[in-house]
Amino acid sequence: MLFEIAKYAAALATIGTTLGLFIKWAIVKPIKTYIDHATYPISPGANGGLSLADANKTLKRIENKIDEIDDRLLQVENLVTKPATRAKKSAQK
Repeated sequence: MLFEIAKYAAALATIGTTLGLFIKWAIVKPIKTYIDHATYPISPGANGGLSLADANKTLKRIENKIDEIDDRLLQVENLVTKPATRAKKSAQK
């Protein structure tokens, strides 16, 4: 009786292992390959070593620089337009 149970257990283990290897080969490996292919543009090795996080940092730095230039341009515009407004007010008096 014990020998019969051991045979069935060994057969089930063999079937389970074979089924597990088949699933890994037929399902998991193609999915992993697809994911690697789809995420290649954002991987650390792509784009000269720049990852998506590095690209976001660069984009944030550019955005900050544009904001700084915008503020400076506003200051220059205020300096340029205010004297003309003052001249008009003094001419009206």
